[in-house]
Amino acid sequence: MEEIKLTPEQVESSASQKRKSDLEKRFKPLVSNNVYYNKAFGVRFVERSGETHVIHRKKEIAKWDRDNLDDFEQKVLKLEAAKKEMDDETARNKPSEDRRQEYRQIDELLMEALAEKEENNAEKMTEYLAKRKAIKEKFPK
Repeated sequence: MEEIKLTPEQVESSASQKRKSDLEKRFKPLVSNNVYYNKAFGVRFVERSGETHVIHRKKEIAKWDRDNLDDFEQKVLKLEAAKKEMDDETARNKPSEDRRQEYRQIDELLMEALAEKEENNAEKMTEYLAKRKAIKEKFPK
């Protein structure tokens, strides 16, 4: 097998291209919509002819120098931090959101129980209270 001799410049160029490729792979899903971008960098505006206009994230991103790998990596890290923060917040709120969703499913039963209460019939209320108790046990605060 024959060895291929690479100059230090070629090795550096190859390493730089690999790093850039890895950053691009991490970057693409983070900017597929504006949620993480807006969280990390905020919404930017420009005033033209006395009117305020939003600068689209794609125009901002197009101005980024992706050949400056250190700067580009910092921006990717900032986007990843925004994603992690939002994912953590979603995970924290998930139990209470699940509980609210379960309560929405038995709201109609509560309305029926209240209507039957006027008729001195507690059958639906008993069913509602049993389901409500089950929800509280399944999704404690």
